[in-house]
Amino acid sequence: MRDIDYYKQMAFDPRQMQIIRDGLKEGLDVEWYANTSFDYLQMEEILLALKAGLDNDSMNMLCDPRIPYDSMKQMRESIFEQLGVYEKAAEEVKKRKLIRYIIVSMTILASVIIGSLIYINRQTIGYYFEDITLELKEDHIKLGLSESFLAGDYIKKYDKNLKLTLPKEKWFNEIGTYKVTYKLSNKVKTVTQEMIIDVYDDIHPTIELNNSTVEVDYGSVIDAKSYVVKVGDNVDGDLIDKLEIDNTVDTKSAGTYLIKYHVKDNANNEASAEITVIVKDKPVQQTTNKSNETPQKNSNSSKKASNASSYNKFFEGYSIDSYNSACDYAEGLKNAGKISGYEVNPTGTGVQVTCY
Repeated sequence: MRDIDYYKQMAFDPRQMQIIRDGLKEGLDVEWYANTSFDYLQMEEILLALKAGLDNDSMNMLCDPRIPYDSMKQMRESIFEQLGVYEKAAEEVKKRKLIRYIIVSMTILASVIIGSLIYINRQTIGYYFEDITLELKEDHIKLGLSESFLAGDYIKKYDKNLKLTLPKEKWFNEIGTYKVTYKLSNKVKTVTQEMIIDVYDDIHPTIELNNSTVEVDYGSVIDAKSYVVKVGDNVDGDLIDKLEIDNTVDTKSAGTYLIKYHVKDNANNEASAEITVIVKDKPVQQTTNKSNETPQKNSNSSKKASNASSYNKFFEGYSIDSYNSACDYAEGLKNAGKISGYEVNPTGTGVQVTCY
């Protein structure tokens, strides 16, 4: 089928072109009347015949440029009456009216039903359009392991007439990032707000000592680490290798001292502890002189005293063991009658026994 541009090239007046356009819009075969020999009234009659669906024989009889418009109209109406076109058209009009009536009736009925449902459920429907407000103070927080998460503390504003669902309140036992959800609901819809929680380690490590106060002998050697039972952390575990010790004890000077312990975990949480150390007074050696000894014995004592220096001895090692060994040595000489007295003096590198 040719398009309108084809017919624009021919010598049709505007009224004829309009009738051709109408036929093309209807999808009809306008070649029956697209002829400059027809005037626009004849073309209208042929268009009506095409719309009525006349057969080719009837169209051939009607489509003759020599037939005047009035005669062509009478022929078309006669053919329409013979073929019952008017009756069909009337029936079609009735059908259309009936369809239109049904459509209008159904539309009215649907509107009534919908309106009734809206009225009956007006309160429920209103919930769909209700503004639900739920605001949090923050959407991202930091929380220490030692702190409990109290969900209600972070709500800024909400409608107290609605149902509020809070995330579970709990203690977090591991560091990390967590997400919790708050919900606020009416009867038909729910709004949610999410909050991110960064859980960090804020728990201090612990230092456990075996005592709070100890006494040590004068001149003894002490091991400050021997008083430590355990150094631990809830996240990092054993921290004994990171323990720092401040030991100012001087066992060559009697008195009271503090040993201070300090440790820091990987989260920079710190712990401190201390132990009191009491250094005893320097022991004093007693010598015994008997007044009723015979001159024979006094003579022997003088002889012993003159040889006593040969028993002087140095014990290496600055410890309680070396000190006790030196005392045992000197006391043994005295009990054996080889010396009359002695002194035991700790030095920086050991213990010196001086006999007399």
